[in-house]
Amino acid sequence: MRLAFIVNPVAGAGRARKGWSVLEAVLKERRVEWQAFFTEGPGHGSVLAQKAARDGFTAVVAVGGDGTFNEVVNGVGAGDTPVGFIPLGTGVDFPRTAGLPRSPLAALDVVMAGRVRRVDVGAVNGRLFCNVAGAGFDAQVAARVNRYGVRRGGAIPYVIAVFQTLFSYENARFTIALDGVTHEVTSLLLAVGNGRYYAGGMMICPEADFQDGRFDVCIVGDMGKIDTLLTLPRVFTGAHLRHPKVTYARARSVTVDGPAELAIQADGELIGHLPATFELKPQALPMLLPAN
Repeated sequence: MRLAFIVNPVAGAGRARKGWSVLEAVLKERRVEWQAFFTEGPGHGSVLAQKAARDGFTAVVAVGGDGTFNEVVNGVGAGDTPVGFIPLGTGVDFPRTAGLPRSPLAALDVVMAGRVRRVDVGAVNGRLFCNVAGAGFDAQVAARVNRYGVRRGGAIPYVIAVFQTLFSYENARFTIALDGVTHEVTSLLLAVGNGRYYAGGMMICPEADFQDGRFDVCIVGDMGKIDTLLTLPRVFTGAHLRHPKVTYARARSVTVDGPAELAIQADGELIGHLPATFELKPQALPMLLPAN
């Protein structure tokens, strides 16, 4: 094997830099050819991953959070070069769906085992995403988390951002088409899931399967602010689906139109503003995953 590691040293408020030093020591003890490349700013991971794929590395491995993994996937593209993921960031939600270990050393073992499975990947306005993309309130929360940075992982930064965002955010009127069937809704948010979790463990699309050839779509309707706060804890278990203002559906293509100032997030990264077109690419991404 000849492995390229794309390391985001600032991921997880610097945890990735510290964690990489441990991983590097382990790699030096193993008989494998590898090289590390360090990102220097937003978007640089895609540039490095694209070059690594062109240079013929056996696989390209993201070391950081979901945002780092998203950049690596977009750099490699939906092609023949497998990608891997060692979680060392603020948001590490995709590993929950993928069955990847949360331990970086255990995740490195998965990479070294070299087992490749092809999984679905989504695209929103041409930008690939593996986990969850969406528009509305959740994208505004992601913008706040990314803007101000965090010092710890998990859900806490996102929960704090929810409270900071909620009282200034107004629900929007969306036109949503699911496989060509159009719905007009006033909505708090729309989440399009290839994976199940986002925002540090919130199970927004609890029935999503990244090998079933379909998106799971969660539309939270015209929910008030107090109701939103009361419903938030239920998202961690998927119980929010029982709320009468939550609609859950499956589709292969989703289009959304609404206020042009509303941001779109993909795997927690801001990628533009409405309108948005979400398209599924079945079995398009080769990924290093556990055997089971």
